[in-house]
This record gives sequence, structure tokens and C-alpha cells, in this order.
Amino acid sequence: MFCGRTFAQTITQDSVNYYSLKLKGQHTPLERAKLQTQLAWFLSEKGNSRQATQLTFTAIDVFKRYQAYQDLYQAYTNLAQIFQFGHSLTKSLQYGKTALDYAQLSRDSSLICRALQSYAMGLGENRQFKPSLVYFGQALQLATARRDTDNLIRIYLNTASILIEKGDNLQTIKTAQKGLQLAEKRSRPDPILRASAMIGAALIGLNRFEEADRYFKRAERLLPALGSLFYDREMALIRMRWAEKQHNYKAAYHYQQTYFSLDTSLANQASRQKVGELEVRYKTKENEQIKARLEQDLSYQRWLFVGGICVLALIVVVIYLQRKQLSNRNQLLEAREKMTTLQLQSATEQLTFIADSVVEKNAFIDQIKNELEQFRRKETEDSDELVEQLNRARMLTDAHWDEFRIKFEQLHPQFIDRLRQQVPSLTDTELKMACMIRLHFSAGQMAGMLGISAESIKKNRYRLRKKLGTEELPSYLSAV
Repeated sequence: MFCGRTFAQTITQDSVNYYSLKLKGQHTPLERAKLQTQLAWFLSEKGNSRQATQLTFTAIDVFKRYQAYQDLYQAYTNLAQIFQFGHSLTKSLQYGKTALDYAQLSRDSSLICRALQSYAMGLGENRQFKPSLVYFGQALQLATARRDTDNLIRIYLNTASILIEKGDNLQTIKTAQKGLQLAEKRSRPDPILRASAMIGAALIGLNRFEEADRYFKRAERLLPALGSLFYDREMALIRMRWAEKQHNYKAAYHYQQTYFSLDTSLANQASRQKVGELEVRYKTKENEQIKARLEQDLSYQRWLFVGGICVLALIVVVIYLQRKQLSNRNQLLEAREKMTTLQLQSATEQLTFIADSVVEKNAFIDQIKNELEQFRRKETEDSDELVEQLNRARMLTDAHWDEFRIKFEQLHPQFIDRLRQQVPSLTDTELKMACMIRLHFSAGQMAGMLGISAESIKKNRYRLRKKLGTEELPSYLSAV
């Protein structure tokens, strides 16, 4: 009864929409948690306690991480009120005590004072009067030390509301009068009305009806200025009890009619507000859906554009890498081609050098041989042996042949192996001769290198043509 917990301030759907929209923006975790706490409170006012509770617990996890004690106090206070509205007083008291604990951790005396009052009110409404008064006493000491007149007024009046519920009329009057005196000094009509009404109600319990009437009249003079249907209804209810207890049933009936009329007005007002809120909620939901579709289309177009840019960039990179790889490959092929050309030129020059060296050597040997032939006519024994050595010197040695073969295979890879596979019956001399013909050596060069006469060259060429089955040895050997 006039305990300070009047109807909560009416919050329209616009408030819910405002904080819902704010949450869609970019915020730090702590800022986002504070917005969630505010939205949760408005949702609880709208009766959506489940979503409000979920949002509050989500915010609490963030506040704990940042050790934001003041925000934790507010979040747990909201939870306590949500569960109080849901008639779960046990949980309401549990969260109210947790809110008080975090207020004390904040070391903010003003916050602690409010938390003590809030928890004390919760205990009182749960009819735990003794602990409720203890916490009100602690809040009173703190507010007195801080010389906080506003909090002192609230503490005296809220304590009086608990005392009157307890049935302690004398203590109610004493406590409410202290609050009344402070409110009068501040010229505060709201607490003056509350204090006067509670003193009058306590006087009814003491059967001091005339005194009660004086306080009621004082309160009733303030009703027009405040313009509160709730206060009008509560005053009609108290007046009905005042008349009924005096057996003035006519007056009691009159006040009862006034009470029911005001109660109906409040109910109709709440219903009209509910209908209006539902209409706003419907239109807001419809607008949100339209906005969501537009945002979805915009997001799709944005991602499509970004995807196109990425694909184009990827194509450019792939083309660049392919061109670079092709350029590197061409450079490598050119280098290999130059290297191969140089190697072939070197091998050709070396084979030619070998052939020329053999020819020069053989020419020199022929000269010496002729001289020795002249000397031989003198029948010198040593001359025969020397001529034989010179004849052997005309031919390619095994070492020379190996060197010749290596150079030749650089020019014509696998020529010798293919020729052997086609004609396995070829002798070593014929095979060597085939290589020289492939190099376009003259008959003199071949005779000198093989250490045989020109006539023997002709015979070997003939046998080679027969084995190969061709008359054109150069053409045949070039195709091998």
C-alpha cells in the first residue's frame, strides 16, 4: 500500500524497437551487454520474461568477464524484478541478494544504499519482516552518513510500508512521520501523499478515525496535482476501509463504487495500451521483415560483386603465372638448344680433329715408310720390324675408338645400337666404317683410320652394302 512500487513506467514498443536496432550496430562487448540489459528490462515490462531473462544472463557473462560490478548489480536487480513479476519470490530474493553483493563489491555507497532498500523490500513482500527491517536499518545508516535526503525519504516510507504490513501501527506512524517531515522540507508532493496515506491507514488500525481523516484529507488535496489513477484508486480503497470500520456503510459503498470505477479505468487503460502496443508491434514486425529482405538482397548483391572481383583477380593471377611459366620454359628451351648446338659443334670439331690427326699421322708414317722401303732394299733386318710397327700405328687404337664412339654418339644418339639391332652380323670394322660413312668421311680418311688400304675399303663397302641390302649407303645410314 503506497510502498513506492507503483506501476512501472509505461514503456512503448518503440523503446523495444530502439534497443533492438541499437544492438544491430557495432559495439564493444561491454557496450553490447549494457544494451542487452536495457532491452531485457523493457521486454520484461512488455511481459516477455523468457527472452528478457535470456538476454540478461547473456549480459551477465560479459559483465563478469570485465568485473563490471555496477552493471552486474543492475542486471541482477532486473532479474529479481522479472521473477517478482512472475510470482517466483524465492528466485527474486536470490537474485536480489546477488545484486546486493555486487553493489557492495563496487564500493559505491549510493549504489549500496539502493541495493539494501531493494533487497529489504523483496524480503518484506515475502513477509520476512525481521530481516527486511534489518536491511532497511543498514540502508538508513548509510543514507544518514551520506546526508542523502532523497534516499532517507524513500527508506522511511518503504520501511513504513513493511511495518504496516507487519501490523505494527505505532512504529508505522513514527517512521512515516519522519519521512513526511523530510518531504515537507523538500516540498515533494508524491512522498507527502504516500506518508499521509500510510499514517492514516495506521491510525485506522488504532481506531483513531478523526486523526486518520485529517491525514486522508491532506493526501486527497494532492491527488489532482499528481493526476495518478493508481493513487486515486488506492485512496478510495483506504477510505472504504475507514468508513466500513466505523460502520458507515453508505460511505463505504460510495468509496467502493469509486474504487471499482477507477480499477476499471485502469484496466481499460491497460487494455487500450496493450492493443496499441500490439498494433505497433505488428507494424514494426512488418517493417522489420521488409528491411530484412532488403538487407538480404543487398548482402547477396554485395557478395556477388565481391565474388566477381575475386574470380576476376584469380583469373588475372592464373594468366600472369601461366605467362611467366611459359616465358621461363621458353628461356629454358632456348638455353638447352644453345647448349646442344654448342655440344654438337664441339663433338663435330673433335671428330674432325681426330680424323685429320689420323690422316696427318698416316701421311707422316707413309713418308717414313717410303724411306724405310729404300732402306729395306739394303736388306737390313731391323727394318722389317720397324715397318710392321708403323703399319700398326696407322690404325685407330682401342682408346681412340672409345673416344671416337663417345663423340659420335653425342652427334647421333643410339645410331650404333639401332644398326646392330637391324644387322647383328656386322663386324667391328664394318660398324666403324658405317659410322665414318655417316660422318661423310673420305675413303682416304677411312683407310687411314682403319689401317687398311684403299682397295680394302672398297671391298668392305661392298660387303656392307650387301649386309644392309642397299646400294646407297650414305642415304640408308642417314635414316637409321
